[in-house]
Amino acid sequence: MAGREGHEYARVRRDLTHHQHRRKEQILTQPAPSRVPKSTEAVVLKHGSVFMLTTRGGDIPWDLPHGMGLFFEDCRFLDGYILLINGQYPTTLSYMDARGFETYHDLANPELSAPDEKGTIPKETIAIRRERVIRNGVVHELIRLHNYGRGLAPLKVELHFRSSFEDIFILKGFVQDPRGDLLPPRVHRPNRVELRYMGRDHYLRTTSLVFDPPPDRLEADAAFFEVELGPGEEYRLAISIAPREQSPPHVAGGFAYPARDHEHIRRKLRRMESIWLDGAARIETSNPLFDNVLRRSLLDLHMLRSRLFGLRYFAAGVPWFVTLFGRDSALAAMQTLPFGPAMACQTLRLLARFQATTVDEYRDAQPGKILHELRTGELAQTNSIPQSPAYYGSVDSTLLFLILMAEYVNWSGDLDLARELRPNLDAALGWVDNYADHNGDGYIDYVGEYPNGLVNQGWKDSGNAIVNADGSLARPPIALCEVQSYLFRTWRQVAHLLRALGEHKRADGLERRASELRERFNRDFWSDELGCYVLALQKGGVPAEVVASNTGQVLWGGIAYPDRATKVAQRLMERDMFSGWGIRTLSSRERAYNPISYHLGSVWPHDNALIIAGLRRYGHDEEALRVYGALFDAVANMPDYRMPELYCGYERREGEQHPVRYPVACSPQAWAASSMPFALWNLLGLRADAVGGHLRIIRPCLPAWVDWLELRNLPVGQAHVDLRFERTGPGSYATVAVKVREGRLHVEQVRELVPPDVYT
Repeated sequence: MAGREGHEYARVRRDLTHHQHRRKEQILTQPAPSRVPKSTEAVVLKHGSVFMLTTRGGDIPWDLPHGMGLFFEDCRFLDGYILLINGQYPTTLSYMDARGFETYHDLANPELSAPDEKGTIPKETIAIRRERVIRNGVVHELIRLHNYGRGLAPLKVELHFRSSFEDIFILKGFVQDPRGDLLPPRVHRPNRVELRYMGRDHYLRTTSLVFDPPPDRLEADAAFFEVELGPGEEYRLAISIAPREQSPPHVAGGFAYPARDHEHIRRKLRRMESIWLDGAARIETSNPLFDNVLRRSLLDLHMLRSRLFGLRYFAAGVPWFVTLFGRDSALAAMQTLPFGPAMACQTLRLLARFQATTVDEYRDAQPGKILHELRTGELAQTNSIPQSPAYYGSVDSTLLFLILMAEYVNWSGDLDLARELRPNLDAALGWVDNYADHNGDGYIDYVGEYPNGLVNQGWKDSGNAIVNADGSLARPPIALCEVQSYLFRTWRQVAHLLRALGEHKRADGLERRASELRERFNRDFWSDELGCYVLALQKGGVPAEVVASNTGQVLWGGIAYPDRATKVAQRLMERDMFSGWGIRTLSSRERAYNPISYHLGSVWPHDNALIIAGLRRYGHDEEALRVYGALFDAVANMPDYRMPELYCGYERREGEQHPVRYPVACSPQAWAASSMPFALWNLLGLRADAVGGHLRIIRPCLPAWVDWLELRNLPVGQAHVDLRFERTGPGSYATVAVKVREGRLHVEQVRELVPPDVYT
């Protein structure tokens, strides 16, 4: 797969400056953020590109470091925001953030001394509610205080606020660059404060806070309100918080007046939510809890929708990855295709827009490569990080882009988009041929060895993720097992797409290459001793002989021989791999195993969902159902049924209600949110061919806790179909009733095992 363009790539690599090498070491060899305490229990408010993480009481803690705050365009615009009543923190009673675009915090007073030191206010006589919504990039907060006591309650309400305007890479501790200038706040009496920062990129970043009614005293970092509440009286305080950034020339403005009535904002946001839900295929089952889990998945995906250049995509996850990722955004769009193909269409156009056209070693770009990550903050604007703005250090995002394109056409029948993006398809295939193989052994690999660790560019991208049996790091170039299977799937699915476009000769060539790859892969990556595929081949063709979940994703790609897929399925279900909450990223028998690591023994829902799809592909239905049951048990006891990015890999203990949480997991996270519905589509056996007007339902299975499932308004091309799955016997297989609502669609029910090499 190496070509003449690869020689130019090698020359540019040699010219990379020492400063840039050190910069990449600092940013790209580190795992999840270690500078901030756990954020999984934060209350999340998000709409569009603005999001806010707070405590359950609605505060952004004053004591640093922490990962909470108000964020916009990769910058934290508030890092402290607290409410005090008579100098004390209120007591938190409950909170609600289930819908994402609105949050509620119910609080009560502790026992309070009156401001004049005469008397006390008994505890839990002042009810405090904090309501928040986001509209047009502005956070609107409404604080209500109601006196349920029998006497007069003199209250001093204080709001303290602060911002250091940290870039998210500085916040995570990955970079310690020279900062710009933190400007003195501007106090616009009677009711507005403007926090300001002039970045090294010459962008002026401001956080404007406006109060209604005006405070009795307004300072640069606090607002004070003197309130007297008689029995049964209520006081309302409205605040708007507007994060803004301006490139030169800087124009005055950037604030919004507080909204005292949030209901009209909520109605509009709820309408948008309803449009999203109504436009998707609808699921109802015999199990209301399962319905709630699936609904939460859709609501989280709705929250993570973001827009760039007028195109929608799923941001990867809150709080660290609220941006476009090639791998994450493509996988989430693919996993939700049966809900409706619109997100996949827009994601493809957006990824194509950022496809690399030149060699740029600092950003790991080569012509045809799809980006790994997009960033827009101060460090990106000043080229202080490789993500400036697009970074391309992903070995698999280009393949997933091509798989998404083929799957999108399968579900939508939209060959016009395939023709529109044909140059991008050709460029992506060209990247595979000319740049993706650094040592000429015929496998896609990546390089990047630095003094303090390896930059890994598969989905396990932390610096210590790819290991040998003795616990040492694998040596580049590294060819991951699942990436070769992705390539096999890519060539086969693109061949199917090319045939639909009338290009049979080129399709034949890709299928021939896929068959040759399959033969070589099963020779070079299989280990009889492990009973599965090795994690990777490294420098000199030496295998990384450890048992890892990557071998399960090999089944999703379809490159495995059926007899070896059976052995992989058996190996994955042994206790060292299957924790009871899902399949671990690394066997607990391996020397590098750590159940609380990012990639060395934790459990990732999206990883398990792909494995479920692979198990189903090879006919291992009972194993797939067992893994799905573990994921369901895990998420059913999570707050609001929200699936986090990952959780710890400890073995499930008797009576345990949920797995041990990973402290800084993104929650919500796109491919975690899509994992339950994606695995369900595979259990139901849905395979679309919208170009041919065809839907196959292959060996449909229902989980043990579901007796029937109705899927309404499933789109396949221009047709829509209703399906009812029902268990009729003691096993897991279901009968299917079909009703085509509109359009022409042939629905075929397949009971036997379909050969995995023609499954796509």
